[in-house]
Amino acid sequence: MIKTDVRLDDMTRGEIVRYLENTVEPEEGIIPAYIMSDPAVYDLEHEKVFLKTWLFLGHESEIPNNGDFVTRDLAGYSVIVSRNQDGVIRAFYNMCTHRGMKLCRADKGNKARFTCPYHGFTFKNSGELIGVPMQKDIYGGKLDFEAMGLHQVTIETYKGLIFGTFNDTPQDFSEFLGDFKWYLDIAVGRTDMEVVGPPQKFIINSQWKIGADNFVSDSYHTMVTHGSIAKLGMVPNATYSKKGYQVHTENGHGCNIGMPNPDFAFPEELIPEYKAHLSPQQFDMMADLKNMIGTIFPNLSFLVSHTEVKGKLISNTTVRLWRPIAVDKMEVITWFLVEKNASEDWKHRSRESYILTFSPSGIFEQDDTEVFTDITGAASGHVPFAKNYTYNYTMGKHRVPVKDFLGPGIVYDDKFTEANSRSYYRYWLDLMKA
Repeated sequence: MIKTDVRLDDMTRGEIVRYLENTVEPEEGIIPAYIMSDPAVYDLEHEKVFLKTWLFLGHESEIPNNGDFVTRDLAGYSVIVSRNQDGVIRAFYNMCTHRGMKLCRADKGNKARFTCPYHGFTFKNSGELIGVPMQKDIYGGKLDFEAMGLHQVTIETYKGLIFGTFNDTPQDFSEFLGDFKWYLDIAVGRTDMEVVGPPQKFIINSQWKIGADNFVSDSYHTMVTHGSIAKLGMVPNATYSKKGYQVHTENGHGCNIGMPNPDFAFPEELIPEYKAHLSPQQFDMMADLKNMIGTIFPNLSFLVSHTEVKGKLISNTTVRLWRPIAVDKMEVITWFLVEKNASEDWKHRSRESYILTFSPSGIFEQDDTEVFTDITGAASGHVPFAKNYTYNYTMGKHRVPVKDFLGPGIVYDDKFTEANSRSYYRYWLDLMKA
């Protein structure tokens, strides 16, 4: 019998949290399907996760000059991220403090000041209100300019990545990243990196957690979902994705590291730069790297991969955001990164490598999009909740972490395990309960 008398949208917040506690069992590898489709869970995680933790906004290289700005989404709200005239990067809620009009409607540009298109209030790109039409006459010269500055958003940066939060008392940013910084250094901080072109955006009818989960842990699907790459000769065999390590650290972060690689997939002329930016252990891992795929909780994923372009092995690096739009829809935003001091030929080939594989038209991307969409559809509606359908996340529970790995964290010497997903959902549940 289907239980038709119990629905999450009939529960109080406290009851929903208790229901999550009783049904989501990360350590046991039991994840219920309803957390991918229920609107009440989606609304609660917006409050408990997205309004509380650190979220990715962009890369410093997107705003290299004083006055440069981009507008970005932060937990469903528009913010302006600007490099001010003093060179400092700041972020503000994209709302005029007079009558609430969206202050800036451009995706990017260069402005020393922003003027509201409603009443003409003007703000410096550092947030101060500096101009009001006819203010002496209509306000009697008594308008408090200082009190009407733009609402500042808390931001932090790491290796060029810009994060923000609406939380007035967020977790210390360095503690939030924790030991995972060791791996981020290799992915995005191995030398000075830059974003090439604007980020690409596309919509998938999928729940956002499916993408984050896929990148934090799931190399297992590669030999089936992406099985065509072996047939095309892009990898030696279908189990190519099994060799390597799976690593997770605190706060839900994790990655899969493909090793070993007999070839060096990065610009060899930049080896002195890599060694200057990385520890000897980090460089040794990078030099032996086939790929690195991971997620920074909750919804920023990254990928360092390589493929052959015009007879030469070429790496490509991307970061991507799984931005929730609705419980069953997300916008995927991808940034292509490349070594700033690489040759123009290398940059061009690296971009070709990215376009072939993990761009919106790439062979991997289209495979994953189909899977993400179908998982969301199957989880939707009342039946999966009422019948308590669950996903099995027990893969690798029998494995024991290795002790002699180059980097920190809890490490397994096989990429076919779901330890990272169990860690991810444990942290997600902890935040939902907080």
